[in-house]
Amino acid sequence: MFMVFPSLLFAGVAPVTANATATVTLMPGGWASTWVYRDRLAQHGWRLVGGLALASFAGGWIGSELLIHTSNTQFDRLVPWLMFAATLIFTFAEEVRNFASSHSAKTTRGGRLVAGQFLLAIYGGYFGAGLGVLMLALFMVTANMQVHTASGIRLMCGSVTNLIAALIFAIRGIIDWRIGLPMLACAVIGGYIGALLVQRLNEDRARRVIMVYAWTITLWLMARRYM
Repeated sequence: MFMVFPSLLFAGVAPVTANATATVTLMPGGWASTWVYRDRLAQHGWRLVGGLALASFAGGWIGSELLIHTSNTQFDRLVPWLMFAATLIFTFAEEVRNFASSHSAKTTRGGRLVAGQFLLAIYGGYFGAGLGVLMLALFMVTANMQVHTASGIRLMCGSVTNLIAALIFAIRGIIDWRIGLPMLACAVIGGYIGALLVQRLNEDRARRVIMVYAWTITLWLMARRYM
């Protein structure tokens, strides 16, 4: 979302349409990444995974409906602050993960986990940037999960959230398919390769580059809105 959504704004796409199109563009890549982690999904039982998927589905539905009922003018006012919050989350992602790891539950608290995922999925259906960090923290605090297991379930939940949101956006006709379809094909390849690389490479350098980019875009959006 950090890369795709601002790019669509630069291309002159209306904010709500840009967000909906970005969701569709990123959705196949999320499923490709989930496939890489498929062996880890069952480690906490399919009952819990199914509950998280249903919570993601319901929350994503509500969030996408909220976006549809937000005008471009209203969303344009919110975008700089949504990006600011998402960039802030990304900037302190390591601290969030460390806090979550140090406060990791000894046993899985299924009810809190599902309820928390439902709330996060509402945000995911509405905007979603920074959602992955928040889900990772939620899973580690409320469930006895290792980082890679939490990452696999996080990808699955994010993919379900984006799937229902994308379906609703498509039905309501707010997606720019002319731009979205070529980007969608690239996202599938990038999502699969990216998930493989994350498991093998040190991500610090890539994280720094993305952080500089995210803050630059956030400051540009603030200036664009208020100056």
